[in-house]
Amino acid sequence: MLKVFEAQHHAEAHFLNGLLEASGIPAEVRGESLFTTVEGGSALSGMRPSVWILEDDQLEQAKVVIANYTTGVGVPKFSEGPWTCPRCGEVHEAQFAACWNCGTQIPAPTEPPS
Repeated sequence: MLKVFEAQHHAEAHFLNGLLEASGIPAEVRGESLFTTVEGGSALSGMRPSVWILEDDQLEQAKVVIANYTTGVGVPKFSEGPWTCPRCGEVHEAQFAACWNCGTQIPAPTEPPS
């Protein structure tokens, strides 16, 4: 488990956590209780909520997601319509990034031929 981001507030920590999860990187938010128990806690490094990834081998992927977030690069767009899980065949609405049945991530969009 690795700490990958220290947020300015709860909402930012949970937003980034969601971006990581949507990218197939299991993550969690820690340190929320410290943030609220100390007056001025948001000004102290180490007292802010932080985001941790659960799998160390996904650090490079997480760095890309975080860099895109901090530089304002857009997140990948949801698919245009329903998609079918390539592993179990379950059909999902466009907004779902992973199969509810088996956990397989949505297939990466294919580039149209040039």
